[in-house]
Amino acid sequence: MSTFASVHRTVLLDGNPERVRGLRTGLDSFLADRGVTPTTRRAIVLAFSEALDNAMEHGTVSGCGEVDVRLRFTPRFIVLSLRDEGSDRSPLGLPVEAADTDERGRGFQLMNSLMDFVKVRHLPAGGTRVSMMRRLDTVED
Repeated sequence: MSTFASVHRTVLLDGNPERVRGLRTGLDSFLADRGVTPTTRRAIVLAFSEALDNAMEHGTVSGCGEVDVRLRFTPRFIVLSLRDEGSDRSPLGLPVEAADTDERGRGFQLMNSLMDFVKVRHLPAGGTRVSMMRRLDTVED
């Protein structure tokens, strides 16, 4: 199997949690097949899950809509990008100062702690794109 890969999928979300679970499982399997360590895989899949959850909540109507998912993999890094149809009424790109008692508002902080680079852009034609990169050629603790 090639160690270099680019994957592009437009996923129609219909509110079914099985579809989302399948995306997470598919990403984990993709990374495992390419020799990514379990610790790194967990971090990448968790960051992807958070971005996907945000896309479902803020970028679709009641969890239904299209999310454009792109992945670029090399032995040195992985880039994940998700584009949804949401508006810019939710400031997803801004860090949220969540109180210790808040159960929400930590997604962006979580993505930033798990990945080496996270960027959120509101697109002029509508929608939001979240792009994340993680280096794979660094030594884990």
